[in-house]
Amino acid sequence: ARLTTASVLALALTAPAGVLAEDLSEAASVAKILAGPDFELLALDHERYRLADARGQLLLVNFWATWCISCRSEIPELNELYNDTRESGVMVYGIALDVEGVEKVSPYVEEMGIDYPVLLDPEGKSPAIFGGLEGYPMTFIFDREGLIYSSYLGAQKGATFRADIEYLLTAEASEAAPITVDAGQ
Repeated sequence: ARLTTASVLALALTAPAGVLAEDLSEAASVAKILAGPDFELLALDHERYRLADARGQLLLVNFWATWCISCRSEIPELNELYNDTRESGVMVYGIALDVEGVEKVSPYVEEMGIDYPVLLDPEGKSPAIFGGLEGYPMTFIFDREGLIYSSYLGAQKGATFRADIEYLLTAEASEAAPITVDAGQ
């Protein structure tokens, strides 16, 4: 199900209690409304990655864990997407939230043949700046300005992500300016 951050925020501010997730399924793009958060995480390749460093490119951020069966089914789709689109200016970051950290994640990444950067967040701090996660996997797509364009809860087919990316590759720049969010808030 496609959930946009603006829709969730708007409903939280204006809707009566009991609004169903299905009511959010027709939501439009949030790219011109809400800026994306920023944080820095260490990856398995020992590099530090910040979301802000991907500005100028499209970015797909996928939160997952090794124990998540749905996450496992989505990884080949993300691998194919990354390999097909990275030369077009598209990045994919997988954020592993396993509390065991590198000891658990590294062998899993090798077994699954993950090609895109895998960032580690064993303390699970990064989801807080997205307002928390409703489940796994949770995926956010950012436009070139670092603004959240769309978000998805649950495993998706690659075609779902490709549709957003193909649109964003041809879309004009967003009018909003990115907002800096402090993860400590």
